Amino acid sequence: MKKKWLICTMILMISILLIATFMLSGCEEPVVDEPIDDPVDDPDVDKPYEGAEIVVGALARTLSDELKPFLDEFEEETGIKVTIEQHAFDALRDKMMLEFAAGSGYFDIIYLSPGYLGELVENDYIMDISGYMETLDFREEDFLPAAIEISRYGVGEEIWGFPYLADTTVLLYRKDLFEDPENQADFADQYGYDLPIPTLDNPLTTEQFLDLAEFFTRDDMYGFGYPQTGVAYGNLYILPWIWTFGEEYYDENFQVTVNSPQGLAAMEYARELQDYQPPGVLGWDYGDHMPYFYEGNLAMTAGWFHLGVEANDPEISGDLAGNVGYATVPWHPDSGLDTGKAVLGGGSLAITAHSANPEAAFTYLNWMFGDEERALEWYLSGGSATLRAIYEAPEVYEEFPWAEDFFPVANYSLEHIAKQRPTIGVSHSLFEVMSGAWHNVSMDRETPAEALDRAAEEMQAIIDAWK
Repeated sequence: MKKKWLICTMILMISILLIATFMLSGCEEPVVDEPIDDPVDDPDVDKPYEGAEIVVGALARTLSDELKPFLDEFEEETGIKVTIEQHAFDALRDKMMLEFAAGSGYFDIIYLSPGYLGELVENDYIMDISGYMETLDFREEDFLPAAIEISRYGVGEEIWGFPYLADTTVLLYRKDLFEDPENQADFADQYGYDLPIPTLDNPLTTEQFLDLAEFFTRDDMYGFGYPQTGVAYGNLYILPWIWTFGEEYYDENFQVTVNSPQGLAAMEYARELQDYQPPGVLGWDYGDHMPYFYEGNLAMTAGWFHLGVEANDPEISGDLAGNVGYATVPWHPDSGLDTGKAVLGGGSLAITAHSANPEAAFTYLNWMFGDEERALEWYLSGGSATLRAIYEAPEVYEEFPWAEDFFPVANYSLEHIAKQRPTIGVSHSLFEVMSGAWHNVSMDRETPAEALDRAAEEMQAIIDAWK
């Protein structure tokens, strides 16, 4: 009986201890993951994430290709295996949205376009990496301002992606055609003023640009040509004209304004310009226009920085090398603006909220893009540049001697011309509507007024539901 009493007493005491332990543990503060300081440099932790594997969802472009040669070195130093999966713009967005909706954690890092930034932030699909960025050895000022701005949502101070690609478009034109005395004389006879040659200080007006596009459309050559396929490029094409004519997609009260007189003038202008572009532009994707330009079928086009740097490279542009001029995009004198406007292009690299290895993901971003020497090597091999020091490096001018005239125009455009597109949570839906409206107008399925009135109604319904 005594033995039985002792056993019961022991069981009771153990139960009391367990209950007390459980209650005390419930009073403790929850453990919250904090950004790592710099574990790779910690002498007590050689490879803190060894064995981790991360997947990067990237665009199928040269700058993504040129990340791959660095992967073995990174894995050897950190023990982290990185896989770079590449897709075209719309295909990448579709795939990552499916993975996000499923909460799969398939991607650890994704290419973050401003076009769907708000959508990802509002659905908690990506991480605010501001805390991580504070651990870097360089300051925010070391980056190009546009490279940081492209990762902002609205007016917030959070940073939703690591600087990766800051870009915009510049005008490319055939100097040999513009400077030809016969062309100059013919243009003056036909339009009543001298053929304008654009410079950084004297950009073309929208009227001059349209006249030049018409003038150079002859035989097998068109005055202008630029990609317009799909949602992405349909929107990237029409949005800058809306801005340049002094309008926005919506005002500060989220009232849609695209069918205002300025918006209508922009759409009508774009439709007239379409008459001087090859019929295939509606199917052109990124870079599809450059072979036409190099082969003498376009007098003018526009290019993102990567294409602009190459435009006078003898190995790429062939006989045209040395004959490509650079200028900022056209401006509209009645817009109330001092310049034309172009989309702030590119994007950043965001860490996904469902990533199993966010610290390992940031370690890769910092290692690849935060090191000036490595970032310069990547840029010279076909990558991008977001650190100021890269554009100032003498190695850049040695590597691209034919692009000496390009960099001043590019830097000015990035600082004064480029503009962040709308980043609210339903921006992509707005872009779908506007690209569809533009495609209908360009194919004469709707008049500019019909397309914009319909688009305004659809866009307002989307915004009202979002609000």
